[in-house]
Amino acid sequence: MFNLSSDFQITPLFHYIWEKSKEAGLYPDFASGKETIQLFIDHDILEDRAIRVGAIQYEGSNSSEREPHLVNWRFERRVLPEELRKDLESITLFRRDKNTGPNINTSAQSIAFKFEELNEATKEAVENIVNVLMRHLKK
Repeated sequence: MFNLSSDFQITPLFHYIWEKSKEAGLYPDFASGKETIQLFIDHDILEDRAIRVGAIQYEGSNSSEREPHLVNWRFERRVLPEELRKDLESITLFRRDKNTGPNINTSAQSIAFKFEELNEATKEAVENIVNVLMRHLKK
């Protein structure tokens, strides 16, 4: 397992997505994973109950011997409000809903965006996701 404060090459990307998630109205929590931050919708929006809607996770290594090379920002289809789910599904850049098979798989549990580096294309895609989230969560 990795520690969220690790100094991997992709750590700045991980923290960028973490900050953008908060900006969009999501509430991050470490939960029990050392390489994952769980994302929740504010309980005030949902009648005093927090709902885990996704996560940000280091990905690409199954051992502590090799550094992860991806950051996975995913959203759980089954718990998202329908309009939010549809809007997130319409974003196709950096999509990889499953590790195998087609990149966009509507039967996958999550709508997943996988990023390899923090560059202008990544920032633009993240901003598109943030805009969708803000449109639905900050009403």
